[in-house]
Amino acid sequence: MNLPPKVTERAFAHLAEINAGGDVRPLRVAVAGGGCSGFQYEIRLDQAEADDLVLEGAGQRVVVDPV
Repeated sequence: MNLPPKVTERAFAHLAEINAGGDVRPLRVAVAGGGCSGFQYEIRLDQAEADDLVLEGAGQRVVVDPV
């Protein structure tokens, strides 16, 4: 990864709204190799793994796959 990804304050605020109703879980952002269509992106609420890049703000976390 050349540049560390950035998460805006607005995105952290929206994630806080999503997590307000229950367990606070990080948002995972991952990229999977695709076929002729290019890359496929995964965005889901998940748990952090030991090798993830963790971005924190507003009491929320976004985790990024090392790939």
